Parts: sequence; structure tokens; C-alpha cells
Amino acid sequence: MPGVPSNKACERCKKRHLKCDETRPSCQRCTNAGVECPGYVQTRKFIDQGASVRRRYAPYREREYNRDAPNSPRRTTTESSSGIGLDGSTTGDIANQSAFQSQQAASPAADRLLEASQAFFGSSIDELNQHNQAHTRKHSDRNTPNQPAAILQPDSITALEQPWSVLNRDSTQLSLSPNTPFGDASHPHGNTPIHFQHDNAPTPARIPSLDIQSIRSEKEDFHDVVSELMTDTEHEISFLIRHFTQVIAPWLDLSDSTRFFATYVPLRAIDNDFLRYSIAALAAKQLAQMKGATCTASIGMFTSPATMETYPNASDVDWFLKAANYYYLAITRMNSSMSESFTPSSSAVLEYPVDTINKWLRHQIQNSPPSATDDSVWKKAEALLTGATVLTMYRLIGEPGEKWQSYLNGAKPLFESLLQLYKSAPDNPTEFTQGTKASFWNLARQDYLASYFSRLPTYLDPTDLPLWRAAGLPINEQGEISSHRASFPFDEDFASNSLTWLLSKVTNFLAHFKTSQLDQIVPQSPSTTPISPPSTSSWLTLSLELQSWVDRMPETFRPCLRLNNPRDTSKLPEVSYMPFPEIFYSLPSCAAAMQQYHFARLALCLNRPADAITSPSTAFDRLQGYREVTKEVDYRCKEIIGISLARPQSCARIYMTAFLYGTGHCLEKPAERQILLDLLSGIGADLGWETESVIQKLKALWGEHQ
Repeated sequence: MPGVPSNKACERCKKRHLKCDETRPSCQRCTNAGVECPGYVQTRKFIDQGASVRRRYAPYREREYNRDAPNSPRRTTTESSSGIGLDGSTTGDIANQSAFQSQQAASPAADRLLEASQAFFGSSIDELNQHNQAHTRKHSDRNTPNQPAAILQPDSITALEQPWSVLNRDSTQLSLSPNTPFGDASHPHGNTPIHFQHDNAPTPARIPSLDIQSIRSEKEDFHDVVSELMTDTEHEISFLIRHFTQVIAPWLDLSDSTRFFATYVPLRAIDNDFLRYSIAALAAKQLAQMKGATCTASIGMFTSPATMETYPNASDVDWFLKAANYYYLAITRMNSSMSESFTPSSSAVLEYPVDTINKWLRHQIQNSPPSATDDSVWKKAEALLTGATVLTMYRLIGEPGEKWQSYLNGAKPLFESLLQLYKSAPDNPTEFTQGTKASFWNLARQDYLASYFSRLPTYLDPTDLPLWRAAGLPINEQGEISSHRASFPFDEDFASNSLTWLLSKVTNFLAHFKTSQLDQIVPQSPSTTPISPPSTSSWLTLSLELQSWVDRMPETFRPCLRLNNPRDTSKLPEVSYMPFPEIFYSLPSCAAAMQQYHFARLALCLNRPADAITSPSTAFDRLQGYREVTKEVDYRCKEIIGISLARPQSCARIYMTAFLYGTGHCLEKPAERQILLDLLSGIGADLGWETESVIQKLKALWGEHQ
């Protein structure tokens, strides 16, 4: 019988469904990827010459198929190259193929997603490709030629009830039926076949060969599609939202006892696609950082977990790919939700969410300011800002602190537009809504931490008093926090948020101090006004404000447990004691706040400006001053590390990286430094937070000074 090559592409490009240039001996795509090209295997597939030929050779083909058991993997995966059914049935029937393609043409949703994903943000595409290649190599190594890839069993994936969206891999496009959510009553098992459109795909008339390598490749491709690209199923969304509610939402509710992100955001995500996909993106990103491992406080000792608490083969799933896919879906839903009265630019998918929301707010101010009775704009603005806060955390969770400011530079114009929108309303509300406040304090906390790492001023200016008043702080015209707190029923929230405002002032002081030092070292042009260093009066003002804060803090900000000499259990049975205490607070927000307070006092102690009046006049006075500084530095370092050693809840631990990094500059003993490195490593291992860059910087710093 006549035969033709089934595919001229190399084995690597054919397996990954990529367009191959067929260059000999190695294709250009493999050369660019830096991998060895596996070469070209010219398998043959016979041309279907009609019903007479099929009847003529039917007995041979039937005997060959009967070699496999009815439920064997080989029989299950021997389908047409143009369609793969979830139940293992072939889709070579021309009538069924035409009917399905007509349904596919009726809904261009998959095509729009494919075209839009090609314009997806560049950094995520690079990250996507790296993880795709790593995952492909992992499956290639795991599945030997004598052992076919694992078959998808009905219990390995929960029912595919919802439509799912796919991020394309180069030229491969995944098409789904637009009318049924992955189900078709006419199909034997209620599952509509998945069809792959590929440049090198054979026509439906061709009958695939029974080559074992080809069968294994089809199984691997099918397994990869189901485990990685299938998003928005009911089980997966439930698993990710629950993971967000139990693990990640407390990070965002650190200074909010009403638990807005853990309580209200999942509820509002029921009817808001933008919020739902934002939650899923952040949860998947955290799982990717954890390599699929989950650990919640509700684990039972004698009971099995609920279905929505588990995910099959979570450690083998490419969560980075899922996170990027959900991020893209969140951005597109955000843009579509604003398109009723505002049309985002074609490059909106490349912008940060805060920038796009700011443009929408400016449009509302210029065209249709909300009335006193119309709260639809306020609700939409709150929902958009909430989702943007979640997506900002999505960006920061895997980035070093030096890069945080690039993701927060739109916060200032966003809140300025929001303030202007409030002023344009007839009733002129004085404070933000509950959700807007919760988002503001998260961005403000991230802003001052980014300022400390980069030594640049914060975006949210602490001298912009109307902004901080709208966020809930009663600041008078002199820039002081009022002692009257009758309007704040949650003292812990008020104390934590007011400390965040003070920390913003401290990091701006450090940024000014650093800029003035650089200005003295690097000569400026004669026309440039030199930058004067911060004065002693500003330093004293900050110190007094911090002291006033600690004098008025609630009783809950006192530690309920303290071990001054905890025993080092890692060195049993010999008796050894830790050089730092363990300090435990009953509320994680109080532990985080007190650690921030000691960090602020440590920063001010090490950066006190000198002047002719306050500086010591004799050598003995200067030596005595150095001793006082050393004593206070040792005390602050022990308090900061002691709070970390008590291992508070995760919402307090994720923000410890900056404080431990600052403390590491003051440690000299190897044992103390190792304890600090273990704390940083534990944050990264337990929470998926990026700490490796800080660890490497501290090691380099200590190596230079040894």
C-alpha cells in the first residue's frame, strides 16, 4: 500500500506540537533552545483510499486491534490525530468531525484567547516557556519507551463541569465546544472530544499508525493538557479559593480584624469573574512557590480532608503555568468589566492593574461623577481595587524587595484619583469604604518595605494628610495622631495602621539620609542645589512619635509568653541555650507591629545625624555614646529575632524578611548569623515567600567583613 511520512518535524518539535523548520542535522528551534535535536523519525501513515480499501484490509486491522485488551492503554489511546476523546473513543468519523467544527466556528472565544495570549506580558511568557520545557523534560524522563504514560482515570480529575481557557503553546490551539461545558449527551461518556489544530496535523481522512512511540507521545500530550492547561473547573476553582481563604487571605488581613479579604472577598468573587480569577492566580502562584505542597491549620489527625482541600498530583502540576493563565484571565475580565463606559487600550494586558484602574477613575471624574444615591461606581471601584491588591501580591510574592517599587509606582496616582472622585460626589464622603481601606493599608505596608530595600522615598507620601485621613487615621493639622480614638472600635487595627504611617516616615528619613550621603560623594554640577542631610530635629521628632505610640499602645501589644534562655533542642542531649529569647504574642498583628516598632528604633539608632550641639565634645563622651548605641542595637536585635523565633502565624512571618535583613547587618557571631539564616530559609520553605536573595546578600556582606 502507498504510504507518506506522517510528520517531517523532529521528534522534539513533534512531541511539543511546535513548527519545525526541518533543518538537517539539527532543527533551528532545538539549536536556539540549547538542547540536542533528537533527529527525524520517518514513520509512515497509510492513505485512506475509500470504503473498498477499508473493507479489503479490515480483517488485518481488526486482528491487530484485538491484540490489546478491551481496556488496555494501547487500545484506549489509538485515536485519530485530529481528535482525542476523553473516554478513549476515536473521532475519525467525518460527519461527527464536521458537526463539531461547525460548533467550533460558531464561537471564536478560543481564537480570541489565543490571539490575545500572544500579546501576553513578556516576562510571564519567558517564565511560562521555561516551566513548560522543564515539565516536558520531566515527563520525558519519567516515561520510558517500554512504559507508556499514565492514562487519565475518571477519578484523577474531578468532573469537568465548567468551561476552561487555555494559554496557547506556540502554534498549537486547543478548541472546545462553545455550547456545552465539556459535556455532550450524544457522546458515550458525556465528554466532548478535544481537538488539536496544528500546522503539521494530518487530515481527518488519514488513519494513524500503531507506532508505540506515537501512541506514547499522544498520551503524554493529553496528560499535559489535562493537568496543566485545564483551568476554571469547579474543583480547581474551589480548591484555589479555599487555599486563598485559609492560607493567603490572613496575610492581607494583618491589620484588619474584620477580615475583609478572608470573609468578604471570596463571597464577592461568586459574582465577580475578575475577583475570582485574581484569587485563583495568587493561590496558584503561592502553590508554585511551594511546589504544590499545602499546609493549613485545619488538618485533622483522624479525619480525611474534604474534596476541595485536595488536588490530585499537586506536586506534579505546573502551577506557574496555571497562575499565569489565571492572571491573564483576571486582567481580561477586569478590562471587560470597565468597557461599558471606558475602553481600555489594546496594551492594557501589559499594564499593571493599578494603572488601568487609575485610567478608569480619571474617566469617571471627567465624564460621569457618581451621585449621592448611586453607589454602583463606589462598589465597582472597591472591587477593582481589591482585585488589584491581590494581583499586586501575586507579583511581589516571588520578587526580591529591590524590585517591589516597580509594581507599586501606580499606587499614588490611583489613590489621588480616588480622593478626587470622593470630593466630586455631592455628599463628599470623608473616609474610604471598608474594602478600599483594607487595600490601602496593604499597599502602604508594601510601599514602605520597598522603600527600605531600595532606599527611595515611598510613593504614598506620609505628609499627604488628606489621604491618610481618608484611610482612617485622625491626623490633626500639625501632623500628629489625635489621642481621641472613640471612632475606632478595634484598638489593635488603629495601632497597627498608625505604626505603618510612622514607618513610612522613617523609611523616607532613611532615603533622604542616603541621598544626601551620595550627593556629598558624587560631585554635582554647579547649577544643582546640594541636598542637605536630615536635621537632628527631624530625627528627634520621629523618635518622640515612636515613643508616644508605644506609650499609648493597647494591652494586647504586650507579650504573653517570654523565654529569655530557650533551650536549643537541635543539640540534644547536650545542654545548649539559644543566644536569643523567644517572645510570643497572642495576636499575630501585635507581634508584627512590635517587630516593626523595634525595627524603626533600630534604624533611627544607626542613622542619627550628627551636629555641633548634640555630638560629644571629648573622646570619652564619644566612646560613651558608642557604647550606648551598641547596647540599644543589641537589645533591638534580640527583640526582633526573639519574635521571629516564637514563630507567629504566617501573616506576621511574611513581612519579617526586611526586618531580619536589617538585623543581619548588626550580628557578628557565626552562631547568631546561622540562626538568622535558618529563620529566613524557614519563611521561604513554609510560606513560599522569596527570601533567597536576602540570604545571598547577607552571606556576601558577612564574607566581606570577615
